[in-house]
Amino acid sequence: MIIKEIKTKIKVVTNINKLTNTLSMISMSKMNKYYKFLFILNQLFKESRFIYFLIYKKRSNLNCLVIITSNKGLCGNINNEILKKSINFIKNNLIDIFLIGKKSIEFFIKKNIFVKDKIIFKENEKIFNIFFNDNIIKRFINYKNIFFINSKFDNKIKICKTNLLISEKKSFYEKFNFDNYNFFKKFFNYSLKNFFIENFFCELKSRMITMKSASDNSKKILKNMKILKNKVRQFKVTQEMLEIINGSSL
Repeated sequence: MIIKEIKTKIKVVTNINKLTNTLSMISMSKMNKYYKFLFILNQLFKESRFIYFLIYKKRSNLNCLVIITSNKGLCGNINNEILKKSINFIKNNLIDIFLIGKKSIEFFIKKNIFVKDKIIFKENEKIFNIFFNDNIIKRFINYKNIFFINSKFDNKIKICKTNLLISEKKSFYEKFNFDNYNFFKKFFNYSLKNFFIENFFCELKSRMITMKSASDNSKKILKNMKILKNKVRQFKVTQEMLEIINGSSL
């Protein structure tokens, strides 16, 4: 291998190292931004979920599943695990499917599986722009169970299936001038925000880890290639010196 080839490869690996390191830092920065939203939405979901349980009335035996994946790759196997869990759940249940994220949409199109609706939000979508349209809300009200499958970070990234309807004994309650539809609309939308941001946070966490690992590996490769370059150069210098010495002795 000539030095020119080694130098070209060193340049390529250096650029890869810079790129992966930058992506890792960007992911870390975004994680700090979304963490505060995640905490507030999680608390709101827990409180409103109990109210939903109290006012819920069974209208049909139909169930639905909302699958949340990312729009981009470079985040480990997080999307594959979500889709794997979703397919296993769908196999054993007759269920309506709603997809959020390009990765899940592409997967279900390839598998030729019928879905009720597909939704794509931008990566930097503002929180107030993350919501279900009125047609989906009206459908949700008529479902018996609404399941969400997404990634969740709890000391480590894991894939969770959450049913919005909790199973507890109903306690006595009274309600006055309570707008059920308005509550359902807000509850479903805030649940979506909670699960979507939770999944996006895990995506960023996974991407940060993946890019950090790639950056560290490229540093090791870079170090070995520089050592190899120095050895090749030293070998050529030694070879030239030997040729000069041999030439002068003739």
